[in-house]
Amino acid sequence: MLTEAEEVIHARTAVACEAATAAGLPGRFEAWREDGLLAVLVTAPDLRFLRTISGITEENLPRAVHLAGASCWDGDPPTLVLPPGLLPRDTGLVPAGVRPIATLPLTELAASDAGVDTSPDLDVFLRVLLDGYESGAAVTAFMAAEHADPRIRRSMLVEAGVPISAAALSSHGPGVLLGGSATPRAHRGKGAQARLLLHGLAEAAREGHRFAVATAVEGSPSLSNLRRAGARVHARQAFRLG
Repeated sequence: MLTEAEEVIHARTAVACEAATAAGLPGRFEAWREDGLLAVLVTAPDLRFLRTISGITEENLPRAVHLAGASCWDGDPPTLVLPPGLLPRDTGLVPAGVRPIATLPLTELAASDAGVDTSPDLDVFLRVLLDGYESGAAVTAFMAAEHADPRIRRSMLVEAGVPISAAALSSHGPGVLLGGSATPRAHRGKGAQARLLLHGLAEAAREGHRFAVATAVEGSPSLSNLRRAGARVHARQAFRLG
C-alpha cells in the first residue's frame, strides 16, 4: 500500500502547487513524474520541506540520486524519501530525518455527524485551520491557497455555535488524502480532531475508497490520532546529497 499511498500524496501535492500558482504566490510550484519517481520543486525558502523525490525503489534509486543532482534544483537539492528498509549504500546520501506516512484500509465505520459542518464558509474554515496550525506567513499563504481549491473537501466541528476544529480531505483514485487538520489552542483536548478524522474516514468508506493516507510529524497528536484509528505508520527515511 505504501506505493499507492505515495501516489496519492503526490497527486494532492500537485493540486496544492497548482492552487499556489493560480493564487500568484511568489516562487515556482511544480510537481512531476520522471522515470517512476515523484518529484516536487518549490522555491520559496520557508517551504523547502516540500522539495522532495519519492516513489523510490531499489531499482530506481540511482535515477533518484541523479535527478537530485540535476540543474533544475538550482544548487539546492531536494530531500529523497526512501521506504523503510531501503538502505542507500554507496550513493553519497546522508540521513535527514524521518517522513512518516500513515495508511489506513477503509471499512464501514460508525461516526457521528453531530456538530460536523460539511460545507463550511471558506473564510471561517481557513481562520480555524490556520489558527490551529500557527504557521509562518509563507506556510499560511500556501495552505490558504491549497484549501481554497474546489477539489479540497472541507469540514468543521461546531460546538455550541462555535467552530472549534477544521479538517480537509481530497479524493485521488482509490485513496483519499487526509490533510490538513487543526484545532486552535483554545479548543484542544476535547477530541475534536479525532471526531473529524472518524467522520472523514466514514465518508470515504461509504464512497468506495479503499484506503486513506496522511502525513504527520512523529510524536505529534495527529499521528497519535491516526494510530488510534487503526492506521499503520510507515517510517520512511529521508536523505540528502552529501
